[in-house]
Amino acid sequence: MEREERIRKRIRMIQMVNGIILTLPIFIMKFHIAGENLFFWSVIWKLIRERTFHPDYIIFFCVMIFTFLYLFRTIWLKKGKSGEWCFYLPKITLLMSCLAIPVFSQMMNPLPYLSFPLYYIVFSLLEFMIVLYLEQKDEIEEEYQKSKVQQKEEKEHLKRANYFPGKYSRNFYQVIRKNFRYHWKEQVVLTLAAILSAVCLYIVLAVYQMTEQIYGGKGDQSLLMGEGLYRLFRDLGMIVMILSILMMTIIISWYIKEQKKEFRLMVILGMRRHTSYRIFLVEYILNSLLALFIGIPIGMGGAALLRNQLEQGYQGNISLPPAVSLKQVGIGVLAYVILMILGLAFNQDNFLSLGRSTDRNEEIRKEKRLRERLGRWMAGGLFLYLVSMVWFGVRGWTETMGIYLLPILGTFFLLAGGLGLWLKRREKKEIYYRQLLTTVPFYHRFWRNTGVLFYMAALQFFILAVFSTPFLSSAMRQDIDGMYPYDIVCLSYEADMEEIQAVAEKYGGNAAVYPMVRMTSIYGSDKLYAWGGTRPVQWPQGQHIAISESSYLSLKEKAGYDVEPLGLTGEEMHVVYQQDLSVKTHTIDWDTSRLKKHLRFGQPLSYYNTGDYRNIYPERKIKSEERASLIGSFHQGMQENLIVLSDTYFDTVWKEMTKYNRDHWEERESADVKEWRMYPYAEEKNMTEGPTMLVCMELPEGKSRQAAEDLGYLREKYVFDQMWDRTIQPFYEKSQMMSNTESEIWFTRTAYGFILILLTVMAVFQYTVKIKEEENVWRWENAFLKQMGMKEKERKQRILWQMKVYLLIPLIAGSVGGVTFTALTVRARLFTVREVLQYMGTAGIFCAAYGLLWLLLYLLHKRNVWRYVEKEK
Repeated sequence: MEREERIRKRIRMIQMVNGIILTLPIFIMKFHIAGENLFFWSVIWKLIRERTFHPDYIIFFCVMIFTFLYLFRTIWLKKGKSGEWCFYLPKITLLMSCLAIPVFSQMMNPLPYLSFPLYYIVFSLLEFMIVLYLEQKDEIEEEYQKSKVQQKEEKEHLKRANYFPGKYSRNFYQVIRKNFRYHWKEQVVLTLAAILSAVCLYIVLAVYQMTEQIYGGKGDQSLLMGEGLYRLFRDLGMIVMILSILMMTIIISWYIKEQKKEFRLMVILGMRRHTSYRIFLVEYILNSLLALFIGIPIGMGGAALLRNQLEQGYQGNISLPPAVSLKQVGIGVLAYVILMILGLAFNQDNFLSLGRSTDRNEEIRKEKRLRERLGRWMAGGLFLYLVSMVWFGVRGWTETMGIYLLPILGTFFLLAGGLGLWLKRREKKEIYYRQLLTTVPFYHRFWRNTGVLFYMAALQFFILAVFSTPFLSSAMRQDIDGMYPYDIVCLSYEADMEEIQAVAEKYGGNAAVYPMVRMTSIYGSDKLYAWGGTRPVQWPQGQHIAISESSYLSLKEKAGYDVEPLGLTGEEMHVVYQQDLSVKTHTIDWDTSRLKKHLRFGQPLSYYNTGDYRNIYPERKIKSEERASLIGSFHQGMQENLIVLSDTYFDTVWKEMTKYNRDHWEERESADVKEWRMYPYAEEKNMTEGPTMLVCMELPEGKSRQAAEDLGYLREKYVFDQMWDRTIQPFYEKSQMMSNTESEIWFTRTAYGFILILLTVMAVFQYTVKIKEEENVWRWENAFLKQMGMKEKERKQRILWQMKVYLLIPLIAGSVGGVTFTALTVRARLFTVREVLQYMGTAGIFCAAYGLLWLLLYLLHKRNVWRYVEKEK
């Protein structure tokens, strides 16, 4: 009793000390607020003085909450009180800090934000481990003494068992060869799994390397390809590697389990432990090498086929590097070797038990089932799912890959907690005994079956919720010609208006002229470039076209859209994202939290006071947004979007910008590149601030290419305007833009179609492996129940029920995620009602085909499994 009281006092003291330590960050560490690193009191003063909210304040308030909680807990414990919540507080802190890290990792510069979660992780984990040790100290010491005795006995046994003065006889090697041949089915499954992993890894890594050689923001080729393919296969490589590791871990675990019986028998009969390891490793290495020599060539063929399909989409405008090279093969082999090593490493305990355990009944013993806190497991899973939905629903963050980790993790908690709760409640009902033979695998091997269900559910989630939406969007029928209502769109300065209009007249066309100003977002890409220092100049800065509401209504009417006034007042703005249906969700400014939109009138700045960015790039009020192509989709919504201002506001801005350009025109014409680049270093603006006239030409058929050649001088004359981004052109020609758009859609459809096929093959393979894994058990149980007099219908239903569970639960989990995140994605992509209905039709065909695939697979397995279990041995 005294000992227990002494331990409680130590735990209370540790909690009090750690409570003080965890209240210190608010005083000794700086908060990163809107580009500045400030202490606690400075943040309070800034908040009072400015009275504006910034997303960085959320971190500050969260730290404040945890500080007060730990301070309250310290006072509470000091008064001699206690409670279960005192023990849960560090666990909650640890969970929230771990969840904060993937959130911060999505920011452009996560380093300034990571100090607080890392600090809390270290000290909350330290308290948790120390308290847990003190609570279990007696048990640990008792187990330690027992383990010392067991280790001593085991060492003596191993010393005798490993003593081997001679050589193995030929009969011994015959036994090994027969054992190898006896397990040929397991060898085939392991080899096929390894082949599938090798194929997937090589294709994904090869395509990633091909695009990496082209991408990098270099040359005109990146204008056509963009970052899409490069980033897609980079992210896919990580996903495939993780899924392959999970698959190989499950397959190897099953493979070792099937081998354990024979290995244990040989150990009992006197085989040395090291010999058993060598035998297994030889088998494992041989199967791995066989899979490598088969899988890599198949992967080469698959990568070459995908490369050809992508080049077809680019219509000869780009030449991808070869799909097979020494470097690509080397990286593919290295990735495969790492995968196979990791798969075996995660089965370390199973591997070691091959030579250590002599208990032949170990594999059929009941696993410890999840019984306690089931509601909390489910609540935690639901919480993660809801958080991901809310976060994903914020348009600036939609389709961010990191967010998908939350629903996948939530699915695991829901599966484990839900399955545990279902099993627990059945124990109290009469149906428990009637269907015990059907559900016993889940009572007996709870965690193993939960792991398989989770892996298959994750695959279905990736298929139905992550990659199907972009594929189906790219498969929808679109009027590409209608996206480009004008043959040439020219962004012009006033000085060139006469020459541009003369070109239109020369070829018998007409030119509609609309006043415009260049408008720049502080950051114009969803690629997260690293920051250096407090807040440097961002690249690329988004370049867009600001027009008046009257011009917007005129353009919309000419493009064939229904015209409705926007009703803009004051400095309100309306954004028109010019992109097709296949393009992922975009926002006009990707900076920081993606919630506030910082835009300036004028071109990008190569230099500015980064600490004063909120005045240089003021926050703008975006009243509304839409997706439409009023003059043409020139950069798939990343740049050259239309920003609509009220007529009064636009007139004021336009007059200011045109006057500024006129005042500095002579200086611009006499300046060289260096003077142009360095101008904003000393001044607040650029030397001139971009084109102020939007010229939309309609030309007779076949004349646009000739007119574009006549306008080619503008590229040389205004080369300064391309200093920041060579893809921004002074004019855009329709046929070239249509070709680029068709290529983008083809590449999106091909890439995502390949990914869906890849993941579907992995899902089908894993389901097949699970069925094959259970076949021998079902066969034995079926024979036993048949001898006991059970009817064939009941025996068959029992097996089919389990087959349906492994099929339907992952499909349901994936379908729920698919419906939820597809709805959020479609809304964020600004689909119209007609487009939503069109998407539903396309998705209906896809889901019907996908469901039919699984139905046929189930019926095939149903037929083969029943024939196998009924077959006499």
